[in-house]
Amino acid sequence: MARQGLTRGDIIAAAIKMIESEGLHNFSLRELASRLHIKAASLYNHIQNMDALYTEVGYYAISELKRAQLGAIAGKRRGEAVEALADAYHRFGKERPEIYKVILSLPMVKNDALQAAAGDIVEPIMTAIGDYNLDEEQKMHLQRVLRSIMHGFISQEEAGCFRHFPADVADSYRMAVRGFILLLENSEKEARV
Repeated sequence: MARQGLTRGDIIAAAIKMIESEGLHNFSLRELASRLHIKAASLYNHIQNMDALYTEVGYYAISELKRAQLGAIAGKRRGEAVEALADAYHRFGKERPEIYKVILSLPMVKNDALQAAAGDIVEPIMTAIGDYNLDEEQKMHLQRVLRSIMHGFISQEEAGCFRHFPADVADSYRMAVRGFILLLENSEKEARV
């Protein structure tokens, strides 16, 4: 049942595909091996263990979200950059929910390198708010607020919490992001005083 030419990259790509199609909670090495047409024990010729594979999937998830955010804010400044970033984040969470769940699970992983890489998710946010004249501590607080708004909407939508009223959820999201931009502008004004 061994498969010639199978690489570590093939295994990681198959794991990502399986997580996206079947869900993070349904992922298993046994099923992954079955899909690759190998014995489960053969996976260990390419990966150390489940944690090592999950680390690779985590790196992939982080890089994909970061890429989406940086692409969205390229050439944009201030409010336009914040809106573009928020739209890209929301789209990523909605279009790739299982990979997004991988990102959300990273704080629970006991892997220092992966934890450090998870900080890359904040980089585009800090870039988007970087044009505002704020000190670093204010920016740290404000990026947390923006991440909470973005994630809050995704998780509330996922749970079905917004279906009780006929108002368009996308309009509500835009209102929240615009409110955040006003917070940025007001914080900048207060910093000048």
